[in-house]
Amino acid sequence: MKTRTRLTALAATLPLSTFLIACGGGTSTTTSTGVPGTIKSTAISSGTITGFGSVYVNGVKFDTNNSSFDIEGIEGSQDDLAIGMVVKVNGTINPDGVTGTATRIIFDDDLQGPVTNYVINQNGQTASFTVLGTNVEIDSKTTHFDDDNGSISLNSIRNGDIVELSGFFDANGTLIASRIEGKNGTDSNIEVKGNITNLVLATSNFTINGIQIDASGARFEDLPNGLREGAYVEVKGSYDGTRIIAIEVESEEYEYDDNDEFEVEGFITNYNGNSSFIVNGITVDISNNPRMEPRNLQLANNLQIEVEGRLVNGVLIASELKMRGGEIEVSAPITSVDIANNRFEVEPVNGQRIVILTGTGTQFENDLSNSYSVRISDLRIGQFVEVEGYQNSDGSITAHEVEITRPEEVEVQGVIESFQANTITILGINFELASFTRFDSDGSSIRSIDALRSRVNSGERILVEVELINNTNTISKIEIED
Repeated sequence: MKTRTRLTALAATLPLSTFLIACGGGTSTTTSTGVPGTIKSTAISSGTITGFGSVYVNGVKFDTNNSSFDIEGIEGSQDDLAIGMVVKVNGTINPDGVTGTATRIIFDDDLQGPVTNYVINQNGQTASFTVLGTNVEIDSKTTHFDDDNGSISLNSIRNGDIVELSGFFDANGTLIASRIEGKNGTDSNIEVKGNITNLVLATSNFTINGIQIDASGARFEDLPNGLREGAYVEVKGSYDGTRIIAIEVESEEYEYDDNDEFEVEGFITNYNGNSSFIVNGITVDISNNPRMEPRNLQLANNLQIEVEGRLVNGVLIASELKMRGGEIEVSAPITSVDIANNRFEVEPVNGQRIVILTGTGTQFENDLSNSYSVRISDLRIGQFVEVEGYQNSDGSITAHEVEITRPEEVEVQGVIESFQANTITILGINFELASFTRFDSDGSSIRSIDALRSRVNSGERILVEVELINNTNTISKIEIED
């Protein structure tokens, strides 16, 4: 017999970030006909959409020929889905672990409202802002920007703009957005998730993330006992600049059946050594020494990972942990493609190549055609690509993202492995520092070749990004990332 566990959010004991498991569908329910009803389905995978041609989530290619789609509580279609959306997938995973069949895919955004305190960070690639009391971070390289006319970007967002966000909360309660969509200026609807605090039952007023909520005229969904202090809910309504006038308050506490195949993606929170942590509201038991990818994976709060295992009484007994994202970045031309082995090579410096490994968990994009229906078979020698991922012990790179783009400056980001004379080695490739090399320390005290050499040779781990002079291994600019 399967057991079913209700995951609840208790504000007094756990942070907001631990309850993101409700994202991507909340308490949306389905009957056997696929129409909203009262029977909850078992979610087997919760994560970011990374590709289409079917739907790719957590490294699994889900067949969607007979799937139904719940888009923010309304029946929809696959055309309503987009790269970067965090979804729940109900269905089955095949024995190969990389293909499956989706019976239902559920999406619900994590936050929608007006932008305030918008600041582009010094690196020019990331920005931070606030939406309805929630801190948000976006990245021009990893966040997917979307709106009706394609005009939204890191540099176009302004305070007061209404945006819809999907992503993962980190251990600090900051939403790290995987997708941001600009909404029509006349769309004043807002959506916010969080724990009810300061509840006044007589007036149905409460706060979420410090924002006052007036729910006196709202309808309640999946709240048979009404509002209660600490309940994790989604509020929909309008914002008058001071408070939210709610039209709907819906419980975001979700029930899961025990399941032998369960996957979840997100940031580690509540890390408790080598015994357990929390990812998106799911407690993860790692006491059975799960397989790590990469093998030297160092667990810590705010590390983005994917966990696979079996769910027992609401606890995910992990069998495998995979790092998502990664600090390695390479922008360079392709020199060889091995489709059979899901790998290709790039050459940032003439005669010095880097092996790139791909899989079903790799997100491909062709920026030239604005297409995400791309796989390794679409890669060609001579194409310029941007790769993000992590380094393996043999020096190869496991790619989280591969983007075909227009040729531009060759760039490499990685940890300095050695420093001899004026030569630094990154990802096994030798680069030359010159007297004209520009240092971009971004707050670091390292502003010269001598200072960098001293820190590296003292054993310090230094992550850098280097830009090269065309067709050479000479560094024109070096940016200290640590």
